[in-house]
Amino acid sequence: RRMNDYKPSECAIGIDLGGTGIKAGVVSPEGQILGEWRIDTEAEKGGDHVLTRMLDLCEKALSELPEGFERENVAGVGIGAPGVFDFDTGVLISGAFNLPGFEGTPLREVFEKETGLPTRVDNDANVFALAESRWGAGKGTRHMIAYTLGTGVGGGVVINGKVFHGGWGFAGELGHVTVEPEGELCNTGNRGSLEMYASASHIANYAKRLVKEGRETSLSNLPEAEITCKAVGEAAEAGDALAQEIIERAGYYLAIGIAAAVIVVNPEIVVIGGGGALLGERLFQPIREGLLRRVYHQAVRPVPVVPAKFGTDSGIIGAGALAFSEQEEKQSAKERQSA
Repeated sequence: RRMNDYKPSECAIGIDLGGTGIKAGVVSPEGQILGEWRIDTEAEKGGDHVLTRMLDLCEKALSELPEGFERENVAGVGIGAPGVFDFDTGVLISGAFNLPGFEGTPLREVFEKETGLPTRVDNDANVFALAESRWGAGKGTRHMIAYTLGTGVGGGVVINGKVFHGGWGFAGELGHVTVEPEGELCNTGNRGSLEMYASASHIANYAKRLVKEGRETSLSNLPEAEITCKAVGEAAEAGDALAQEIIERAGYYLAIGIAAAVIVVNPEIVVIGGGGALLGERLFQPIREGLLRRVYHQAVRPVPVVPAKFGTDSGIIGAGALAFSEQEEKQSAKERQSA
């Protein structure tokens, strides 16, 4: 293999686009954040405005690289954002409900033109999965499934160390697996989606509903706005039986959704992150028990279900991983040609 025309880059820019905030970071090849910047998204001002803010933040990161780094040390730019992307073109196809006017934005093309750096764009849950696979809880495995429990339930499937996108980029939308055929109506029009039963938001909303119904719980002492997923976890920790029941119910439904994915993919590990994962073993135990009942090979060789390593930084770290993996793919393609 000829390596003489290859100079390994020492860092990547990772950008995490959310409905309320945009974060950018300089990421090392070991997955550490060497510098970080944040601004408000201002999504209500429209897609073009958000794009300009993203570019400005990226330029700020590039102009304030840590000591010893120059622009030529940057492998590229990775971007994680809500919605479904055409992975090859980096165009948002659909589904960024909290970013009006952003559909059809050719993110990859615009960033490559403005920064002169190779750019890759992917869905935020896929980027989270890549961070965990490369440097986090799934490090050392080749096949992994990741879930993130936040406002909804995001998911990502990693096969042979790469995020699997499927035919049109919709693979790994694990929160939309049906777990209750005639259940709660989801904003996609489906009934009984996993995210209607197991997202951090749903856990809080379900607790509020039970408090309104007059069920006995310490949560009824809190103002409604303070009944969050975290508050449910704290109540369970303090011995509140209803809070424990709410968490076990989420675990029950997660096991149904995860079992389907485990049977299809046979991953070496299942990683769960986002606010919901902070419920810890109270949530993980019922998931493991449910998998044991629902996946026939769990008894032979159980798939570990573990919390994610990265918290709120996973967006930046995963976006950095995206930039490095793009560089590596180009390099191995070059090596194949010269072989």
